[in-house]
Formats: sequence, structure tokens, C-alpha cells
Amino acid sequence: MRNLLKLFMLALVMPIAACNAQTDTGSGDFAYRDGVDFQTLPRAVATADPSRVEMAEVYWYGCIHCYRLEPMLEEFVENELPEDVNFVRVPASWHPTMDLHARIYYAGKALGIAEDIHWEVFKAMNEAKNPLASEGAIFKLIGDLGHDEAAFERAFNSFGVNSQVTQAKSKTAAYGIRGTPEIIVNGKYRVSTTMTGTQEKMLDVALALVEREQAMMEAAE
Repeated sequence: MRNLLKLFMLALVMPIAACNAQTDTGSGDFAYRDGVDFQTLPRAVATADPSRVEMAEVYWYGCIHCYRLEPMLEEFVENELPEDVNFVRVPASWHPTMDLHARIYYAGKALGIAEDIHWEVFKAMNEAKNPLASEGAIFKLIGDLGHDEAAFERAFNSFGVNSQVTQAKSKTAAYGIRGTPEIIVNGKYRVSTTMTGTQEKMLDVALALVEREQAMMEAAE
């Protein structure tokens, strides 16, 4: 009977402990504080691959701060982000011009040239001061970069790209994005320089959250 009572009490305690582990957002030995260095989203947003921890870059090609972050972020992803983390880009979209620019990224993905044109689009808008405010201006840039304008135009206006831009708009809203660049960790945490003060610290906080999410995922297996 005593053993049965112990098992019963253990069954009561375990779910409570699990809930505490899942909702821990800054207690214990974690170096950063929720609401100060990062923000827990009111509702988790679905990630592309639930079996892996995700780190999402939310950006806009016309944002000078995103432009300045990009080389640092590329180096971070290559050298510091764990290999099994799913790094994704989410073009911010809350304005028709931003929708137009989000299409550039997704059309590039559809054609397998996203990585080739990504930095070039940043440079065009932030160095050459080309606003890319029309489809014609965008297609000309793609042609100038040595890619097939007609193929890009077809992808740009395709059903698949339309759907991806719609999803990006929904995610931008669900994340509660207030500016760019921002980083979303595993659909749960929002990190921005508004909170961290510097882009370097934003990446440090994001990495700490990624590693904590990985540890929690491993513990749950």
C-alpha cells in the first residue's frame, strides 16, 4: 500500500514539473531575462520543422540595420549556430512595398537562386539607393545579376510565391514584430536590439535561447 501511495504522489508531481520546465523563461542559471533581454510570445507560432529547433531572421531588404546585421549573421550561422538548428529567413511584411520585396526572396527560393541574389538585393537598396519600388525595377536587377528575367517574373507571380508571402505576413503579425531586424527562436521568443542594445548581444541572446530549447527538446525525448 505504501508503494502504491508513493507511485500516486509521483504521478501527481511529474506533470507539474513538466509544465514548469516548459514555461521556464528566465529563472535558474539562465543568463538572460524575459521581458528585458528577450520576450516570450503570448502564443507559440508553428515552426517549419517541429523536430528541430528553429531560428528565424525577420528582415526587410530596405532596412539599413538589417543590411548591417547580415554579414555578422552569416558568420554567426556558419560558425556558431549548432548545425542541427533550422535557420530560416522570414521577410517582414506589413506594407505593399514590403510584400513586393518579400516576393523577391521567395521567387529566388523557387528558382534556387535565393542565396545568389539575397545580398545583392540588400546592396541595391542600401548602397545604390535603388528603392525597387516596382516589378520592372526588380526584374531589371535580376537580369543585371545574370539571371533569367522571364523565369523570375513567372516565379514572382506564381501561386506558390503568393502563398509564401501570405504566410510571411501572418507570421510577421503573430510574432508581434515592431521593427527589423528581429530574431525568433523556435516560434516562442522574440529578440531585438530594442531589448539587447546591440546586434552582437542580440545574437548572443538568440544562441542562448537556441541552446536552452535544444536541451529541453533532448530532455523530453
